[in-house]
Amino acid sequence: MDARLNKLIQAFEAKGWAFMGSVDVSSDWWFQDILQLVSTWRPTGVNIYLTLLTDPLILDKKVVWCISISTIIPDSRNFTYLDQLTLNDIKKTDLNLFVERINNYILTISS
Repeated sequence: MDARLNKLIQAFEAKGWAFMGSVDVSSDWWFQDILQLVSTWRPTGVNIYLTLLTDPLILDKKVVWCISISTIIPDSRNFTYLDQLTLNDIKKTDLNLFVERINNYILTISS
């Protein structure tokens, strides 16, 4: 697993999420994998999904360039995500604030 992706997952784990692994879905050209996290803090049992989007300019390989966050498994490449973060921006982003923003959104939709 890419160290930057691992850093993002660790930030989620530090803020009340458990990494469950890859979701069992058939792959398509626009993503490499979909990872599931489940909340361990209130509200417990809520799922979020990290979709590893592939670079649309590189057609012969699945090179991840962006991680998109959603509360349901995306069904197409035109899906609207809660938030997105490029792999390169992980180093520049305050991941605690990023995850807190996701947590606050989850709290508002679960209330």
